[in-house]
Amino acid sequence: MNTRDSSSEELRFRAVWSSCRVPPRLAAASFETYMPTCPEQERALEKCRAYADRGLDNIDQGKGLFLKGPVGTGKSHLSVSILRAVLQNHSDRFGTPASQSVYIGEPVYEGYCCSVVSVVDLLGLLRESFSAQQLRAPARRLLWRARSDDLVILDDIGAEKPSDWVAEQLYALIDVRYRMLRSTVFTTNCTMKQLESQIGLRSVSRIMEMCEGVKVDGEDWRKRVK
Repeated sequence: MNTRDSSSEELRFRAVWSSCRVPPRLAAASFETYMPTCPEQERALEKCRAYADRGLDNIDQGKGLFLKGPVGTGKSHLSVSILRAVLQNHSDRFGTPASQSVYIGEPVYEGYCCSVVSVVDLLGLLRESFSAQQLRAPARRLLWRARSDDLVILDDIGAEKPSDWVAEQLYALIDVRYRMLRSTVFTTNCTMKQLESQIGLRSVSRIMEMCEGVKVDGEDWRKRVK
């Protein structure tokens, strides 16, 4: 590959990565920077690598992953690592959402669109938009991407305060991704019983059909580094 092609590929990767809404704390996450501390985490890493290796096939077939385990075991890190690996391996197949064209001088690339969505933040924004008109457009854009992007990480599902409204919103989101065969990576700190109580049996049933389960066990790394 010549220097010009390499530069163009790097610019595309940066534009796509920027459009994915990766939180700053996870911006450097990769498989190489994930440090397993127990056999369960090593197996989780292997499963996530295998999923990323078949990234395009998984997206085309609507297959996802369900990362479950205690707080601080690196589930969000692994999910973003999957996204990074898939984009790096197939940067020419991924694009930026059309809405990005509103920024002057910002190129828009065609291809699969991906995003990282905190479930707590999404629900909070939707709730606040009911009474704050200025938040309605951002809420609609975020919800649209959560529903429509080809690969979405729904991070920390089950952490939200349960209510009938929450269960209805999450079911509507999960169901449309289920029906349209859109790949989703879920992360949760909940046990299966806790998750059923938090978001409802129907949503959990769909997640189980959409995804392969990945157990990410171990102690909270945040406590180890203090």
